[in-house]
Amino acid sequence: MKKKQIIRVLTLALMWLFAIIAFDVVLNIKVFEKGDWLPYLEYTFSVIVPITALYCLTIGISEVLFMRTMIRDYPFAIVVLFKTVLQFTVIFILHLGSSYFIRELLPLSPNEAVNKHYSYLTTSLNLVYTIYFFVVSFHFSVYFQVSRKFGSTNLYDIIMGTYFKPKEDKRIFMFLDLNKSTTIAEEIGHLKYSRLIQECFVKLTSHIENYNAEVYQYVGDEAVLTWRISDPNAAQKCIDLYLDFHNSLLNAQDSFLRNYGIVPKFKVGVSYGCVAIAEVGDYKRDIAFHGTVLNTGARLCQLCKEIEEDVLFSSDFNILLNENKHHLDYVGDYMLNGRRTLEKVYKLSHRQDSSCTHTLAMKISPKI
Repeated sequence: MKKKQIIRVLTLALMWLFAIIAFDVVLNIKVFEKGDWLPYLEYTFSVIVPITALYCLTIGISEVLFMRTMIRDYPFAIVVLFKTVLQFTVIFILHLGSSYFIRELLPLSPNEAVNKHYSYLTTSLNLVYTIYFFVVSFHFSVYFQVSRKFGSTNLYDIIMGTYFKPKEDKRIFMFLDLNKSTTIAEEIGHLKYSRLIQECFVKLTSHIENYNAEVYQYVGDEAVLTWRISDPNAAQKCIDLYLDFHNSLLNAQDSFLRNYGIVPKFKVGVSYGCVAIAEVGDYKRDIAFHGTVLNTGARLCQLCKEIEEDVLFSSDFNILLNENKHHLDYVGDYMLNGRRTLEKVYKLSHRQDSSCTHTLAMKISPKI
C-alpha cells in the first residue's frame, strides 16, 4: 500500500475504534456502579481494544483497497448507500467472529459486572446496536465521499479555515488540455465527447494518487493539478505523472479508437512559483490560487499547440528540477500573453523507442 492509502486506512480505523469505544462507554453509564469502572477500563483496554483495533483495520482496508475501486464509477448517492451496507455487513461478520473469540477464548474479568456486560454484547446484536452502527456507517461513508469529491487536503483546509485569510505558498502547477478538443467534439458529438473526457480523467486519477498530486480544478476538457514543495521530489513526480498518463492513453488506444474513433492527446504546461491561496465564495466556497504562475502554466499549455510540442516547462520549474540533478532541453525565449518579459521555455529530452510500436519513450537526462 502507498502512503496515502495507509493514511486512509488508519484514519477510518481510528474513527471506527472511537465510535465503538464511545458506544460501549455510553452504554454503561447508567449500568455500572462506581467500583465497576476501573475493572471495566482495565479489561477493555488490555483485552478488548486490541481485538477491536484489528477489526477496525479490516474495515479500513476493505474500504480503501476494495470498495473504492468497485463502485467509484457510480453516482454519489448509490456509492454512499452501497458503502454503508458493505461497511455494516463487514462489521456484522466481524462481530460474530470476535464474539466467539471473546466469549470462548479470552480470559474473564475478575469483575462480574464487566463479564455480564461483554456476555450481553457477544450473545446478541440488539436493535440499538444495529441502528447505531448503521448510522455510523452511513456518516462515515458520506464523509469519505465528500472528502473524495473536494480532495482530502482541501476539505481539511476548509474545515480548519487554513486559508480563510489569504496566504502565500510555492506550488507546482500542471495544466493538461485535450488537444484539438473543438474538432473532436464536432466529430463525435457532445455526449460521446463528454464520455471521452470522463474516461481520460478516470485514467488520470490513479496517477494523481500515485504521485501525490492534488486536483486544483477541472475546467471543461482541462485538468489543473498542483504539488506542494514540502515534498522534495515533487518536481520529479510531476514529470513522472505526465509520462505515465501519456503512456496509459497510448496503451488504451485500441479501446479509444473502437469507442470514439480517436486517440486523445493532451498538451501540457508546467510552471512553478509563488501563489496566493484563499477561500473564495460563500454559496459554493472553494480554495482558489492567484498569481502569475497560473497564467504562465496556462500560456505554456497554449504554446504547446502553437509550436507543436507535447509538454513545456517554465524557467522556474527548470531551476527547481536542477536541484534534483536533472535538466530539461531549452526551447527558446517566448513572450507569453499577459507577460511583460520573455519566458525561457523548456521541454523534455525525448527519443523514439523503435522497439515499441506507437509508444513514445521519454526520459529525464542526468545533469552533466
